[in-house]
Amino acid sequence: MTRPRRTRSRPPRKARRAGSAPSASGDPGPPERYRHGDVIRSEPGDDAGVFYRRVTTQSVLDRYLTRSQISQRQFDVGTKLYRMWRATGGEQRVTFSYELRVRARPEMSDEQAVLRHRLTEVLRRMGPLAGILIQVCLCDEAARDWATLRGDAPQAGVVVLRLALDALADYWKL
Repeated sequence: MTRPRRTRSRPPRKARRAGSAPSASGDPGPPERYRHGDVIRSEPGDDAGVFYRRVTTQSVLDRYLTRSQISQRQFDVGTKLYRMWRATGGEQRVTFSYELRVRARPEMSDEQAVLRHRLTEVLRRMGPLAGILIQVCLCDEAARDWATLRGDAPQAGVVVLRLALDALADYWKL
């Protein structure tokens, strides 16, 4: 004796949310990425049929460029400053080192010392605008936070950032 099969009616599949965009492989990715306004770009990989997704808004400067709050020239200058700072060893290490720690700060290479000198010279030349360059470009904090800490209107942060990046671009003749 066979039992009659029970059929369950499934609810219709939910349509994709308005903010989510599928990648080229058809996988829309986690909805959290799209909910926070991250821009994700799909790129073809080296292998046939493989696509990689790249988040293009990883830093504050990336977001300002995406929102057209800064120009490409200003973005390039801020990125150049950040790369210079990274090359000097300015960013803290995330991984543990098994080397014996003899000094509080490991010695710099000659190239790092030269870059550190150039970086301090650039920031000294920027004068009072160096503060926002350090906070936004190097520490990856919002310009409005810098303005709020100084007691200025939060909207003034991006305006001062534009002025600082333009001054830096003029200094570097970019």
